[in-house]
Amino acid sequence: MSWGWPHRVRPLGRAAVMRGRRGSARFEYRVGRPDEYVFTADVYAYRDRRHPERHLGWWRFVLPEGRGVAELRLDFAPIRRESVGLSAGGRAAECIDAWWNPDFTFDPLGDVELVFRDPQGGIRSMRPILLKYVDRDILREFYARHYASHGYVPPDDRPFLHELHAYKLRVLRRLFERYIPAGGVTADVGCGRSLFADIGVPFPFTVVAGDLDYQAVRDRAAEVPHQRWGVFDASALPFADGTFDALFAGEVIEHVPDARAALREWGRVLKPGGVAIITTPNRERLVARANRMEVPCSLDHLSELSYPELSRSLLGETGFGFVDQACLYLEVWLHGLFERLGRVSDYLATEGNRRRNVWLMRALMPMGRWLPSFSLDMIVVARKRETSDN
Repeated sequence: MSWGWPHRVRPLGRAAVMRGRRGSARFEYRVGRPDEYVFTADVYAYRDRRHPERHLGWWRFVLPEGRGVAELRLDFAPIRRESVGLSAGGRAAECIDAWWNPDFTFDPLGDVELVFRDPQGGIRSMRPILLKYVDRDILREFYARHYASHGYVPPDDRPFLHELHAYKLRVLRRLFERYIPAGGVTADVGCGRSLFADIGVPFPFTVVAGDLDYQAVRDRAAEVPHQRWGVFDASALPFADGTFDALFAGEVIEHVPDARAALREWGRVLKPGGVAIITTPNRERLVARANRMEVPCSLDHLSELSYPELSRSLLGETGFGFVDQACLYLEVWLHGLFERLGRVSDYLATEGNRRRNVWLMRALMPMGRWLPSFSLDMIVVARKRETSDN
């Protein structure tokens, strides 16, 4: 790879929102003569470069010589040669060549890679733009595939997620015991398997856990009969105002269509002075900052938040006061930071995700508390104000 490669692009904006599988993305460019480079827009599944099954297609264009701003117009309903267009300098650019996969399966997130190759076909630079498909059909089909496969099962020697989950459970146990009053009633919204149940100790309060998947809730209720269970939407709770002493939302808020509305709904069902404990990935963690773009933790995270956005802005706007935080993990071992191809990643969660590095993973887990704005995962404790203007 040559650091002197003169042809470059820089995406404008964090992500491109695709509504009805249609959207656009803008970028700045600087290019020389057309015979010096090959430029393509390659569309893939999010962070998955398997060809052909996870490759939607590629489209080749020639950019006007010099500097300027270009816009990609994306329309994948249906997938065809005309699905990607480009305009620059006020003119439409001709699509010189293209390949597309009409059988591509959409996920809620995708990538478009802006790729420069030399005339011999070698990749010289690559800049990604995140695609967010705001489409209920795509989301519903994604969850149907996810549940059918019983979720992600990591290989034996991939301990990072296990270490992160185990540490999170220990932290949450301390927070539950400290902030949830004995004898009270706690809502576990969007519960999944329910982390209260996963912790596996008796708590001196009642837990009412609920999720949308009836079969999953029924199965888990049979395994954990000491909790109360229900089927309900985490952002539209079927409970009267002031029902609960506490509420837990574990990795939920990044999935809801409107985080502010969800927080107001959670505050509605809490008693004045009631506590909300919220966990969610940090949109501005170190890896995202290094990439200068959003790098969602999961294929269905359409609305991740930053630490200041959640703890300072949203809580105050929705009738809560910030109480405490116990954020997790710092991605200090950045892999690919000085490379031009692909994204920067956390070494311990990717190539270095091996048992020999568990000691370092464990050492970095508590560090997120000291630099919460850079942490991987956020745990925030808030209290509903006794009186609220909201």
